[in-house]
Amino acid sequence: MSNIHEQAMHYIYQQVLDRLLEHMSQAQRACVQLLIQRLLVAAGGVEYIGDFRVLVIHGHDRCNTRLLAFLRAAQLSIALRAPDTFRLQVVVACQPAPGAAVLRGLESTFNALFLQDDPRVELLLAGGQQLQPFSRHAAAVAGTPLGREALLTFGHLAAGRPESLLGSRLYLELAETLRCVLSQGTLPSALVTAIPVRQRRRYLAWSRTLMRLTGERGSHAIHQCAAVLCETLGRLRTLAAKPREHAEARVPSCQSEATLRVIAVDDLINDSRADDTLFHMLGIELPVSGCEEPLAAFFDPMYLTHLQRLRDQWQLGKCDAVRSGEGRHLFQEAFAIDDNQLTCLLYAPFAEQGRGLPAFLQRCHPAMRVALPYLHRALQGQPCPEAVVHWLIGTSGLSLAQLRVIYSGELPQTASRLMAKLTRRDVRLRLLGRLSPRAEMAQAAS
Repeated sequence: MSNIHEQAMHYIYQQVLDRLLEHMSQAQRACVQLLIQRLLVAAGGVEYIGDFRVLVIHGHDRCNTRLLAFLRAAQLSIALRAPDTFRLQVVVACQPAPGAAVLRGLESTFNALFLQDDPRVELLLAGGQQLQPFSRHAAAVAGTPLGREALLTFGHLAAGRPESLLGSRLYLELAETLRCVLSQGTLPSALVTAIPVRQRRRYLAWSRTLMRLTGERGSHAIHQCAAVLCETLGRLRTLAAKPREHAEARVPSCQSEATLRVIAVDDLINDSRADDTLFHMLGIELPVSGCEEPLAAFFDPMYLTHLQRLRDQWQLGKCDAVRSGEGRHLFQEAFAIDDNQLTCLLYAPFAEQGRGLPAFLQRCHPAMRVALPYLHRALQGQPCPEAVVHWLIGTSGLSLAQLRVIYSGELPQTASRLMAKLTRRDVRLRLLGRLSPRAEMAQAAS
């Protein structure tokens, strides 16, 4: 029975490989052969390929999907020629958490590549500092309290418009995802990425800037070992999530036995002319972008879309724009944050001694305008009616102690620098303008 099962699986794998190669262009098939050679060299030869573990941090764009299809074709091709093939660990990293549309596309891809039933493949979903087996319904689990607190605190302190609220801070979450992967189980032999070298250098330069601003002492090891870089960015993530706490800077170190190599294959994953045929075989539809942004492939755009619609609702009176969006449910499921708290977040009314509080009350909570003096008293730590405290906590989603820190702006200098730097770039690490969303909304309310 075992031999029959093995023969049946071998036949299925052969079919998957044949379908993949049939839906690739001649240039893409040649790139698969070059990818095989590169992996065999990295493993030390075909006799060691069975012990070679390949890690992929998988996004949901065309480039990442193409990379996964190429790696699967390489894995199955080697298995036909050699006694064994490399192990593939696929970690889905979609921040803050993948929505239903993204999950459907991922599930369709994995099924077409026959990944879920192959013992040589491990499919994981990262989220909430945890790794769990991938499933379409895994994102329905609410996020951790730390993630909720981090999002709310950052938004109020940075007065972040949608582009900055879901901006470069999420790259610290992405680094934490990789750190969690490396801290559990067997260390992968190599991390394979198709992110272009220009984008990789941009990300590394941004990371080193954050390290310098926060007093983290740089090390050449971050250029040689992805694990060291993720360890350092993980500490900065904690600082951004809990800015009131003191974080001690450390010199990162990389043990030789724990070094994680990075194999860049962006020079091979470059022929997109046959993508439509390949993606049709995978059962998905991915939009063609004039300029793909690999660094933004790990974030579900529905979150940003919902925040922009919510802002338009209060600025332009487009009340129907938010009701039909999936993003409202995403925020509720991932963070237990409702639209009222998100609206408060976009106004950021408590920062700078409550400078934006009058405009916020006038536009969103006119019945609370008479309580404005009591709101200031509560935020200043003075006695006030209990109902005022309950309103502050319920409207913001933060504790009174956290709101008082935001109100006073009394943060350690290191955390303040980090917050200011993170709020200046979006999820593509593009530099944002200096106009604060509080100023925009104040103008709209006036």
